[in-house]
Amino acid sequence: MPRYDTEWIDYTLASEQEFSVAVCGYSGLVRHLYIGRDPVRRAFARHVDVEEGFCRQGTHCLALDCPLNRSEPENLLHMLDMNEDEPLDEETARIWGTESTLEGFLLFARRITAELPEELRRRREPLGE
Repeated sequence: MPRYDTEWIDYTLASEQEFSVAVCGYSGLVRHLYIGRDPVRRAFARHVDVEEGFCRQGTHCLALDCPLNRSEPENLLHMLDMNEDEPLDEETARIWGTESTLEGFLLFARRITAELPEELRRRREPLGE
């Protein structure tokens, strides 16, 4: 099964809050994100395996715009270290246009994807080829 690398990118917000995103080498979309720095997560999310329209990691992926994504809300919550969807604070809900923390994170992942450099937003060659 062809394997595509995941590229991790670290960011720091104006508030000095750190977060990291994982960009899928197959779809060019943000597939995972977390607040802070966590080398353990990076060790587990290093690549995706894709073959004939099936992605082995497709059940645990924030890239809902990817046609290979099969993630259920409970898996997305787990990826984001949440047991259940929680309401956003009033100010954040107004800015993002949703009261759902899960939906806010998904919108955030889409926004980061849209701002990625072109070379990351396109499919890269499988590893080993």
